[in-house]
Amino acid sequence: MKARRWAPILFGVAVFVVFVILGAAIFGISWVRNHLDIAPSSAADAESAFDEVRQRYRDKAPLLELSETGARTNRPSEDAPRTTLNTLHVLAFDADEGRLARFDLPFWFLRLKEGPIRFGTYASGLDGLRISLTAADLERYGPGIVVDVGRGDERALLWVN
Repeated sequence: MKARRWAPILFGVAVFVVFVILGAAIFGISWVRNHLDIAPSSAADAESAFDEVRQRYRDKAPLLELSETGARTNRPSEDAPRTTLNTLHVLAFDADEGRLARFDLPFWFLRLKEGPIRFGTYASGLDGLRISLTAADLERYGPGIVVDVGRGDERALLWVN
């Protein structure tokens, strides 16, 4: 008899959990769609967009410099003052597809990640470099270009402000 009283409660909790998961998925998809812009672009227009960002931060070396021989980070000292950052911007171009993608990620989202951000984990070809940065590294670096990568017909630029 007691099991029958708990059955509707358990069913209600299960339905509630399903609705919460669906709501979170819908919210996540909607949020990404609002912050991601993918548009057709020519190589010249894409290069112009990249140059505009580079020009804005021309007096400051990128935090992470990649070359054929390896990578070099221009990390500020551990005692450098932290700057309040608002957004991590991503600009990516794929010449084969002829598309330019823009994505903006609120900086508070990066602060939620415990431990370093490992670039090699997410980008093919960078695995052997073992590059990692933390949100604190970015805050000490301040506004500027984090990394400017170009490989073949693909190009990506990350910057914070």
